[in-house]
Amino acid sequence: MEPQVAIASGALFGLLGCVAPAVLFERALRGGHGASLAAGLAAVSMSFLVLTVVLLVVYAATNAGFLEFGCALVGSFLLFWAVEAIRAWRAANGRSPHRREG
Repeated sequence: MEPQVAIASGALFGLLGCVAPAVLFERALRGGHGASLAAGLAAVSMSFLVLTVVLLVVYAATNAGFLEFGCALVGSFLLFWAVEAIRAWRAANGRSPHRREG
């Protein structure tokens, strides 16, 4: 696998692993219903399952570019959640347009 392809696809699959928890995070940030502990555990489990399966499939398919792929996957996942953590911190401290009054 070419390094550019490995990095681009790793970043894409890293963001794919963020989808389920991100949907739940947005619901919680906007104060919507459905953000429960059970939903959080299901979202984290789904994210873990997706990322693990993707890594296993890529490792089984090819060893060339696996390090680049894995680093891009983890890097994009962590970068996404770093941005979301900043958004959550701002919402908790009252500096977000999504904060509910009441």
